[in-house]
Amino acid sequence: MKEFILELLFTIQGIGAASGLIYREQDIYLISDNSNYLYSYSLETKTLKEKLLSERAVNVQVPKKIKADFEAITEIDSCLYIFGSGSTANRNLLVIYDFRLDRVDSIDMGPVYQALRENYAISADDFNIEGAIDLNSDIWLFNRGNGPGQKNGVFVLQRNNLAPKAYYPVTLPSLKGIPLGFTDATVVDNKIYFIAAAEDGSSTYLDGDVQGTVLGVLLPETLQIEYTQPISFSHKFEGLTHYISDSSSITFLLCEDQDGDADFSDIYRLVLPR
Repeated sequence: MKEFILELLFTIQGIGAASGLIYREQDIYLISDNSNYLYSYSLETKTLKEKLLSERAVNVQVPKKIKADFEAITEIDSCLYIFGSGSTANRNLLVIYDFRLDRVDSIDMGPVYQALRENYAISADDFNIEGAIDLNSDIWLFNRGNGPGQKNGVFVLQRNNLAPKAYYPVTLPSLKGIPLGFTDATVVDNKIYFIAAAEDGSSTYLDGDVQGTVLGVLLPETLQIEYTQPISFSHKFEGLTHYISDSSSITFLLCEDQDGDADFSDIYRLVLPR
């Protein structure tokens, strides 16, 4: 087990249930699983801005039954790709935000998600997209195995047309006797760093009692896990992004989903030695 430093860096007021984040040019871009906004927080000015992603519901706190459930975010060619989880029929939206044009476009991922379920024999109860990365001209979507079948795995889409390309099941360990499920991933030096959380439950819709989060490394060439290690026994971290690196360490930023109605999000710094 590697020694690491995990510390609360700051708290952002005005956004709750943070489910993913991207660090880009001194700004942190965040999504929330109960909001239809993209949030940008400036590390220089300490200010928060909002960008509406979906007209389906413009209020900040969207009711659970109708929320888009944005859970996965990644950057591709100066655009943010923001994916709904697909865990219910109304959570199939992909929103693409173009930094250069300051424009939002959306795609219904329902047919793609349906094809993934059918092609790779994943039931609707086990389908729950929680992380996304851009790797080797493909988009990798991380399925969280918190359904009854515990289907942790990676779906691979062709980047140019979002067509299904492959699926790789991934076996994760347990934490305190509770199965782990992917919650996010990022790429550093051609290694996939991921986080996975343990919740005492077997539903992609209902929240369970949080038992903690682990950090792990997945090797993209072999789809083998290099290692995993607990980073918390009380927090459910749902977002992971690369922050800075040097010859001795890699630093990530993480966001926590507290599964409540809180109107703030804690941002943590995780320093991992090389």
